[in-house]
Amino acid sequence: MATTTPNRYYEDELVRLRELAAEFARAHPLLAPMLGAPSGDPDVERLLEGVAFLTGLARQKLDEGLPELVQALANLLFPHSLRPVPAATLIAFEPRGALRERAVIAAGTEIESVPVDGTACRFRTCGELDIEPIALAGCRFVPPAHGGPALRLDFEMLGLDASEWDATRIRLFIGGERLHASRLFALLMQHVVAVEIAGGPPELPGPRCALGARALRPAGFDDALLPCPERAFPGFRLLHEYFAFAEKFLFVELGGLERWRAARAGAQFSVWLALDSAPDWLPGIDRDSFRLNVAAALNLFAHEAVPIQHEHRATDYRLQPEGDTSGHYRIYSVDRVIGYRPGHAVDRHYVPFGVAGDDANAASYRLIRRAALDGHGQDLHLALAYPPGEALATETLSIGLSCTNGALPGRLKIGDVCRATDSSPERFTFANIAPVSPPLDPPLGEPLLWRTISHLALNFLSLGDADHLKRMLALHAFGERGDDARAQADRRRIDGIESVDVRAETRIIGERMLSGQRVALRCSAHAFGGAGELYLFGCVLERFLAEYAAINTYTRVEIDASPDGVRFAWPPRMGAQCLL
Repeated sequence: MATTTPNRYYEDELVRLRELAAEFARAHPLLAPMLGAPSGDPDVERLLEGVAFLTGLARQKLDEGLPELVQALANLLFPHSLRPVPAATLIAFEPRGALRERAVIAAGTEIESVPVDGTACRFRTCGELDIEPIALAGCRFVPPAHGGPALRLDFEMLGLDASEWDATRIRLFIGGERLHASRLFALLMQHVVAVEIAGGPPELPGPRCALGARALRPAGFDDALLPCPERAFPGFRLLHEYFAFAEKFLFVELGGLERWRAARAGAQFSVWLALDSAPDWLPGIDRDSFRLNVAAALNLFAHEAVPIQHEHRATDYRLQPEGDTSGHYRIYSVDRVIGYRPGHAVDRHYVPFGVAGDDANAASYRLIRRAALDGHGQDLHLALAYPPGEALATETLSIGLSCTNGALPGRLKIGDVCRATDSSPERFTFANIAPVSPPLDPPLGEPLLWRTISHLALNFLSLGDADHLKRMLALHAFGERGDDARAQADRRRIDGIESVDVRAETRIIGERMLSGQRVALRCSAHAFGGAGELYLFGCVLERFLAEYAAINTYTRVEIDASPDGVRFAWPPRMGAQCLL
């Protein structure tokens, strides 16, 4: 449901004011003879417009159901839902020359784009990236000539011999169009039965070393794309990220390389991923299906707000990014509020409202989001609270922000996020290899009210109903309320859940008997665009349900894809731990 804009309230009130004034004048000509008469006086028109503006704001606040109260409650339950979703992309790093050792790209490394309307959009990496001195030389399908089918990945050493290389794992991004990448991801996670590695050229490899079927694991769930407040439930972050930028989950990690350490030699090596079956599209796999040295990046950066002279004459203050003359900065979060008072040697550090600190009487701040009067985006307001009985003094507020570039990154193309900053690695070139995802504003007003009420009523058993589960998923798909292709795809995926069945069960795992829940879903593969996309959704959902389950209980998720009858099953999971 769309939120009515402030200018719509203003127009309604202005029309109502003119109509009611004329009607009242006709009904009471002696009491208000001039109220209904036409007037060309600009001062009178200005007065009517001012009254309409103020009453429109008041009616909007009433219609939104006391937004400050609803936002305060939502901030305690799921603070991430009050923040916009910034634009995101994938950055590939390439060494400028030969590497003699492993290089580390720190989390939070900033990279700028080419200017858009005179502003360079800043992105920061969302996790630490290890860059090994290797290059992916090729990838090909090995038909089942003398054994089962397999995928072979050929690597080359850069600047050193394999015997000098001490890596224990290789991280790969599954590239290509999302639907094709997701089906390859599902194949690797479901159908790899053995992983082997051997040194030497691909056409004449040395003895193979078995790494085990579990050497290959999903790696995109480890690093958070969106900042997650400490008090926020981590499972909601997974759903939030899936609907915002699902490509960040398409990473796999090849581990167990320490088993091959004794046999490492030469400048080349190959990895075989043995499969129990080969779909008809698999021979089309090539080198572009996998990428090394890729990290997810978010359009988010630290910035300062315009300082506020706080004289206690206003209940709240609108925050504005400093130096933003072109309107290209949007506030994501407030990270720091410090008050400087004349004559006081100690600065006052404000704490967020509702967060318990060491000092129970500390001054606090509260954030209020309101729809911008120009109809574009949202404004963030700061309200302050003090301990009872404190003498109020004038102070200057210094406010640290995290900002985005709003909708500006949506105009960037592949390869445009490529310019260095002070924190960029000098030994590498870099550029985005994926389109930049569009940013999303959080729902305010009536949609936020119903989101809050729905979350208050949630429990694990309520998610056993398909309609309840779909409504819960829709709460975390901000774009689902739009009309573009992305919103339509999100709606199709959510509506593709046909049934949910939750049953209690008991299993012996190791030496313990554990209680848990078997969650069986039936979904339309066509609604998700294919079985691979459905499997990726299942990976996110089963981790969410494991986090959401009661303490000391596990969840086991199964998904049947209709109409083709494909079944996906995940091992029991307790919290973040897979039990098998």
